[in-house]
Amino acid sequence: MSDIDDVFAMLGFGRMQYFVLSACLLVQLWLTNEQLGFAVVVAGANCELELDDERISWLMATNFAAQMLTCLMWGELADRFGRRRIIMCAGLTSIMLSILSACMPEYWSFLVVRSLAGFFVSALVVALMTYLSEFTKVSLRPRVLNIMSYSLGLSIIYVATLAGVLLPLETDPVQGWRILLLCNQIPGLLGLGILLCLPESPKYFLSIGDQERALRVMERVCRMNKGKDATLNSLGVKSLTQPRLLNPSMTYGRCHDTKTLLVTYAKFMGIFSFIIFSLCGIAFALPIWMVRIRILTSEVEERLSVCEHLDGYSPKRNPPKCRLSYEDMKDQLIQGFVVLGLFVVTSLLLICINRKVVILFYIGAATGGCLLLNFVTHPYVILASFLIVMDPPLCSIRLIATILIDLVPTRLRGKALALTSILSRCGVLVISLYMGYTLSRFCYVTFNLFILLFLVCGVLVHLLPSETKMKSLTQ
Repeated sequence: MSDIDDVFAMLGFGRMQYFVLSACLLVQLWLTNEQLGFAVVVAGANCELELDDERISWLMATNFAAQMLTCLMWGELADRFGRRRIIMCAGLTSIMLSILSACMPEYWSFLVVRSLAGFFVSALVVALMTYLSEFTKVSLRPRVLNIMSYSLGLSIIYVATLAGVLLPLETDPVQGWRILLLCNQIPGLLGLGILLCLPESPKYFLSIGDQERALRVMERVCRMNKGKDATLNSLGVKSLTQPRLLNPSMTYGRCHDTKTLLVTYAKFMGIFSFIIFSLCGIAFALPIWMVRIRILTSEVEERLSVCEHLDGYSPKRNPPKCRLSYEDMKDQLIQGFVVLGLFVVTSLLLICINRKVVILFYIGAATGGCLLLNFVTHPYVILASFLIVMDPPLCSIRLIATILIDLVPTRLRGKALALTSILSRCGVLVISLYMGYTLSRFCYVTFNLFILLFLVCGVLVHLLPSETKMKSLTQ
């Protein structure tokens, strides 16, 4: 009986993996359009939907609350019915709802439809990385998942470039932000189209005891990677197994897997939950406020710190711009290239440095960015400080997820990612509301609390097992 990870190592990273990576990268591009790119959509919809700070914070909070409430359900479904099936069904439904939201005439209907879309977006958050990781040999997993994350930078560039063209257009009554929201769905449709032609994860089939279908998928991987004449039999593979499978002769209760995750892996789940709560909350909530702050202060000639700019700010005295220009999208474009560059640098660092060191370095950099936001006054230094606070945590989240995937068995991965995704969405919800209600009132407290969160995250990352110990834990 051959270990499936040994078989993947034998077959190499070939055509099948490139197709899976391409599909996941495009779907992740769409997913980032829906989450980070939504900041630009909101900036363009400011006047038509009459958005103030509180309305924006609730728009973000309800969408992420919907994701938070359904993460565990999607994790359970992904472990029970398969990763690919869940990605296809939930992805198509979410795209249809996003298209419908572009047709909503006012704030409240827009809020409701965006919240409904959030129910299905969470399925992609849970299942996408799991699906790609289960087609990749263990030694390549951190680098391959990091490459998929290039889509985060590409998404920001994609949305900002389109926004620079569409938002200034005189398109009333069809506002440019509506067209932008529709264009944001294109990568998702392309990615799901490719995914339609790909198989389910063979590790998922093994986890449910379906040896026959797991072998069929691996035969397909073998032919695509090694040529049409290659077979598993010719390579000496007659049956497959993987570590930490359940004993088929034993009967397990309905909640056995969840109990195992919360008891056996309680320490690790607690650490991952706090880290992901903090890093996701800051990385995903802050961009929408960066865009808003930068647009609000773009016409002020006097050089002030962020908090001095916001001191005494009132939407009635300082109405937002109703029609954004390409110039207003420059910050987003810069962020896109910075994020893409950081993920490329991360790929290079992972060749010679372990994941924990890279994560700790990024958390340290983000802490320094928060300190800078207290006193820097030059517009480009303020922008750089925002990017240092937001983007290294964004890169760290994927590396943290790869450690979690390595630590838990296949049958628990959907639930593990679902539980941490609940906390990540909770982080975005809490920090969105926190910033909406404190940024213009207690600005210095807002940014300095992030320093405390980063310091605690650094300590917790240090407590995670080393690469060597992790290998012994996963045997």
